[in-house]
Amino acid sequence: MSAAPRTPPAQRLPAAYSLTPHLIYPHRLYLLHAIATALAVLALAPAMWALQVPPEHWLTTVAFGLGWPHLARWRYRRARNPNRAEMQHVLIDGLLAGMGLPLIAFNLPISTALVAVTCFAAMFGGGPRLLIGNLLALAAGVLVGIPFYGLHWQPGLDWLSFLASLPLAWVAPLGLIHIGFDVTQGLHHRRNELELRGWHDGLSGLFNRTHWEDTVRAEFARCRRTGQAATLIMADLDHFKQINDLYGHAEGDSVIRRFADLLRTHVRDIDVPGRYGGEEFGILLPLTPLPEAMEVVRRLHRRLHEVPLSRHRTITASFGVAELGADIDSPEAWIRQADLALYRAKYDGRDRIAERSVASFVPEGPAPQAPLRPALSPREPAVLSQLLQGIDIADNPVAMYNPDDHLVMANDAYIRLHGIPPGVMRFPDIIRHAHRLRQGVALEVDAETWLQDVQQQRRRAPRRIFSVATLDGRRFQGIEVCFNGGWVLTTLVAATEPVTPA
Repeated sequence: MSAAPRTPPAQRLPAAYSLTPHLIYPHRLYLLHAIATALAVLALAPAMWALQVPPEHWLTTVAFGLGWPHLARWRYRRARNPNRAEMQHVLIDGLLAGMGLPLIAFNLPISTALVAVTCFAAMFGGGPRLLIGNLLALAAGVLVGIPFYGLHWQPGLDWLSFLASLPLAWVAPLGLIHIGFDVTQGLHHRRNELELRGWHDGLSGLFNRTHWEDTVRAEFARCRRTGQAATLIMADLDHFKQINDLYGHAEGDSVIRRFADLLRTHVRDIDVPGRYGGEEFGILLPLTPLPEAMEVVRRLHRRLHEVPLSRHRTITASFGVAELGADIDSPEAWIRQADLALYRAKYDGRDRIAERSVASFVPEGPAPQAPLRPALSPREPAVLSQLLQGIDIADNPVAMYNPDDHLVMANDAYIRLHGIPPGVMRFPDIIRHAHRLRQGVALEVDAETWLQDVQQQRRRAPRRIFSVATLDGRRFQGIEVCFNGGWVLTTLVAATEPVTPA
């Protein structure tokens, strides 16, 4: 008996057809259909012989029994909707089985085998909904068969009919069960494969950001329960954009893969590396206090100079290291602290390792240059008060955020631009709120993607100048500086050229 095929991705079927994926009428299902209908003809033969059925009925029975599976296969292959066609074939099986019942005068063992097999095939192929359809098709078949074969009632239980019905009653269900088992196994393997693909980044082969962050959350919870140590490392390939610009994206992809291989080879078995996004990577070091973590990251740093990632030039990386401390209250804050250390390593000149709060290691290479002139430090309270008042009444939006992305200072122009309500203090929440109000910066992508891009830009360039368009048609020149382990000062200077927001 036929069963329902797999649903194409663009189609949706009711829940009753939940078993149909992966049954796209394979060769063995077609073969089972042909065998089952042939066994049905064999089961009908003793009762038809005992009832002295006319030759024309023998001819039509054999023709339907032996020809229908091939016709169904031909029709399936040419159907615009193969799934619907196969559902129809299941109902036609029920209709033909129902027509056979009056032909054999409702012989009990044969009729039972026909009804059971068609119902089993319908339930297997389409669930309760198709089973109900099959029962209706059986009833319709009986009503169609009575005018052709007459209404006779001889449900006698003879041994010949019983033996003739056994092959049909056993072979067809067992064949469907075997196919169903293979389908289930295939689905299981496919699910495992999709899970692995869902966990891993396609280019590097490491865990992707989502699964790596889930692993960090699990380790954070475990460390909070047990009090054991753990450390995070965030790594960013220095000047990676130049690799793509000068040597092409194929070379950039090769660098990503080689760096991933370096991580797999030179971290310990208990460590969990992952690709955080772009040229940034994260490494979770369970059961590892800061001194041991620094040995791991120093070893990685040395290998970058010993085994170049590119044949064109030496590619370095900056590393930020953050041990899980009692003051870190969430996995997100833990990742943020490692990010802040990474900011510091890049701000100090790249190709460096920085740990949380203080720079811990500076490798061979040029030291960061001293400022050309001393920084201004308005320490007198009156001077500082006047400076803040001047910023507050200025037309240019100005804001300052602490390392946890909380707003600590903003003038009225910045608050008006983003429509910041009371209680909204974190930079991501401010942007999301403004985006919902259709206010503030004109985002060309969704808010979450935009926020991720901003974080990456801050990692790459702690001091940067950029253009900002707002939804009310204004244009600003943005000046943003990251300093002291994550503080961010943003100033928006009005541009002269108008812009139409995207």
